[in-house]
Amino acid sequence: MARRCTSCANRHRHPKAASRASHHLDQQDPPRKQHPPTSPTKSAGSGHTDTPGRFNMLSLESSYAALRETAGVYSRGTDVIAIRGAERAELASKLMAKSIEFVSSNTCVDSLVLNADGSVAGTVLVIHTDDDYIVVVDADAAWIDSAREVAAEFDAELVSTGQRAIAVEGPRSWEVVDPFFGDEDIADLLLNEANEIDHDGVTGIIARVGTTAEFGYLLITDATNALDRIRTEAESVDGGEIDPAVLGRVRAETNFPVLPEQAADATVLEAGIAWLISMERDDEFVGSSVLEVAAPVRRTVAALIDGDCPAAGTDVFDGETKVGRVQVATERAGQETGLALLLLDDPYGVPGLELTVDGRTARTVSRPCIAPKSWATQIGVR
Repeated sequence: MARRCTSCANRHRHPKAASRASHHLDQQDPPRKQHPPTSPTKSAGSGHTDTPGRFNMLSLESSYAALRETAGVYSRGTDVIAIRGAERAELASKLMAKSIEFVSSNTCVDSLVLNADGSVAGTVLVIHTDDDYIVVVDADAAWIDSAREVAAEFDAELVSTGQRAIAVEGPRSWEVVDPFFGDEDIADLLLNEANEIDHDGVTGIIARVGTTAEFGYLLITDATNALDRIRTEAESVDGGEIDPAVLGRVRAETNFPVLPEQAADATVLEAGIAWLISMERDDEFVGSSVLEVAAPVRRTVAALIDGDCPAAGTDVFDGETKVGRVQVATERAGQETGLALLLLDDPYGVPGLELTVDGRTARTVSRPCIAPKSWATQIGVR
């Protein structure tokens, strides 16, 4: 039998987890498809990767430090679309796996989006404004095409806004976006709330959301200089534009889905991402057959591994017995141990076990398996 490792199960749980930001703990807690820069070059001794223009992309190690210690900037999603028309609410509800029935104006919610057969197509962030639904899509173009086909059944339409979604996450992320609030108090914007902004040439929407269990904000705008301004502010607090390859690590640490890998050849219950679906829904939506998925016989659990993370698909053993595989391999990003998401047969999918993968010890842990600095930080207090 696998040896119980009680210190691993306990020492990584933050002592205030029960009272802090419950949404981070509910999440069978995204990265989404990553888009690394084209042909980067390293700056000697700088900790940065040079990209054309004024700004440098941080190295993996510096990217991790920015997200966990200061502020990291990245572009979120593959497209920003608006759902408009008389039946916009009905269409939005049809497309989202998570119910938006009680999503009030100027608030937002994360949801899975599914294919017709119930398989996972990606994730979206849905922002309910007074006039429409703004959707930050993190799925491939095929999903948007199929969504437009669904829209033909409604008195509503999907329109690409031409905007970009700029994410800022980290304990000092609020300092980065604070200048865009003008005279407004940034501390007044609550988790999962969204406000329209029009300040100093930048118009759009700022939402307080994130994927790393740290403070997070999302600026949706078509202002051409917004990204440069955000990166400048991030560098002023010792952060900057991150390498998106690090997102797998930080999201896996805190239970936000790492897609598409986490859902590969696994049901949403086995993958631990059903928190992004309203499994109690009684109305029809795209992919609603997912509600009939069988009870899981495998479960996804995080594991700390000595050295770099083995590749996805690597077998996991308890002694001589194969008990699962590496489902998601993440970048080490300068940390003491590798971190993987393992898909393990019952009853192994629990924290506190010591297993073997690629000849090394894998210690299963509860999540979040780090103590987010933001949980001990107050927005608005410098």
